[in-house]
Amino acid sequence: PSFTRAPGVPTHARRLAALQGPRTMEVTAKPAADLDVLKGGERQEVSVLMLGREQSGRTSLVLSLEALRTGVYPKRFERKPATPEMYPGLPESGKQHTIPPRDPGGLPLVILDTAACGVRDQVRLPGGRRLPIALRSSSLQHDAVLFVLDGTDVPIWEDPHRAEELAALAATLRQQQYSVVIAVTKLLKAREFALREVAHGCDFKGLVGRDPRASYEEFVSRYLEKTCVTLQAAPPLKNYLAAQGDGAPTWPKPGATILDIPTWVSVRDYEAWQDRRGTPELPNLRYIKAQLEKLVTALSILPEVKSGHPWHQLVDDDDRTLAGA
Repeated sequence: PSFTRAPGVPTHARRLAALQGPRTMEVTAKPAADLDVLKGGERQEVSVLMLGREQSGRTSLVLSLEALRTGVYPKRFERKPATPEMYPGLPESGKQHTIPPRDPGGLPLVILDTAACGVRDQVRLPGGRRLPIALRSSSLQHDAVLFVLDGTDVPIWEDPHRAEELAALAATLRQQQYSVVIAVTKLLKAREFALREVAHGCDFKGLVGRDPRASYEEFVSRYLEKTCVTLQAAPPLKNYLAAQGDGAPTWPKPGATILDIPTWVSVRDYEAWQDRRGTPELPNLRYIKAQLEKLVTALSILPEVKSGHPWHQLVDDDDRTLAGA
């Protein structure tokens, strides 16, 4: 999708108007013909909104996906704006990446990497729910939302406010029929740091995310499981999952909707990993590629369309609200 600027309206004026405008999401129905295309799955692309904190590894992730398809790691061209953005969460301040399909006839993955997302980059919905502000003016153009968590950052089970914020966002997005996936980056770096600390005599006493354990697989498995349990225990997501009934799939689920995503951070790093194809200890090149493919598959799942409720509709028709959100 492209984001064009309104002629004759300065950028700062439009952003200021957005700040002063109504804080509720508009309900805009697509034409029936467009809905029929969505229901039939005849999409031209898979559009993904990527959200995460500063330095969470979002850029390395999308560049690694590009390298997965092309076999060449793209060069970074990152420039900071001369003046700070008044409203950095708006989609027009983001960067769009197109990931080609693996097989002929497949759909490309179009990822919009926004500015770092925080509380001030959210819009409130009726019932106290929230959605990323980046969805405000592009809600009809995204199929999925990708949250990127930094494995070297404070884990969410040690940050209750952040855990509840993420759970509330995820519950609202899933209720509105978005595919929601969590990618955890830098877990290899986190374990390497833990191994160095243990070598210097530190005893983490089995703490998840701190104790390096006997293998990378065990370290990652415990981290993902703890993240899932923490999010599912947060009231917004707990109430949403309870309302879905016993037969509904749980979310997030390790290996499906929350994934360990090792990435390459530079051209040199990508080239160095080419010699680690089948090493006994993970991660190796095959593991990284397999995880990146799993991420593409998870993001490409067609959102469900409720009868009479377009998948992109962001406010319920009736008085139902997400309890506890």
